[in-house]
Amino acid sequence: MSLPADKPETKSISVQTLLTVLPVLSGGLYAIGMTYQEGYFAGFGVESSSFSLPPDRILFLGLTSLISFGIGPLAYSVLVLLALVSAVLIAAVLSSLPAVKQRQARSAEWLASKRSTSKPAPSMIALIDKGEVLYGYVVGILAIAFALVLAAVFSWKTGTEHAEIDIKKWQDGRTRISTFVVDGELPLSSFQIACGAIYCAFWTGSEARLVRHEQIKQLKSRPPAAENSAAVPSTGR
Repeated sequence: MSLPADKPETKSISVQTLLTVLPVLSGGLYAIGMTYQEGYFAGFGVESSSFSLPPDRILFLGLTSLISFGIGPLAYSVLVLLALVSAVLIAAVLSSLPAVKQRQARSAEWLASKRSTSKPAPSMIALIDKGEVLYGYVVGILAIAFALVLAAVFSWKTGTEHAEIDIKKWQDGRTRISTFVVDGELPLSSFQIACGAIYCAFWTGSEARLVRHEQIKQLKSRPPAAENSAAVPSTGR
């Protein structure tokens, strides 16, 4: 039994749609990840250009950032959708009123009297069809651009908030503690922000400090559990 003729066409359309959506989705996640990184480093007062991340890491940051701030925008979207549905229902109720129906009938008669009886030219019909397609593309592009800008703004805000949370956790001893030693200085306890190809960034409590790799003689990092257990004296027999 042969398959229907429209099956390969449907499959090709699905693959074409997937190949069209994937680059847009990847680009959106990359932009969100970049803005999240910018916001996170801005929360510490650090220039992010010295700490470039690989593309897969940026895509992962974009995905996690999108998940972290997705609840708020989703709630706003639901509220907007409910508002639109309410407006449609109100318009439907109003249009069923006798007074509104009379006005609609008069308006339809007036438009029918003003409408030309001649048929439009084929070129005009083709232009209208192309205009509809162009209108759809323009609306789609503007919607995608608006969504990306909105996501970038939320992602930057999420990055700065996460930086503030990390600073608060470090002050309370609820996150990892990094101790680094630089030439001619005493060991300094800090929060390690990031390390790039040339510099490592540390938060010392009042400011962010950038140190070149060759200047660091020793770097230790321990989780908060190790810090707490070190502070508690052992009770041996």
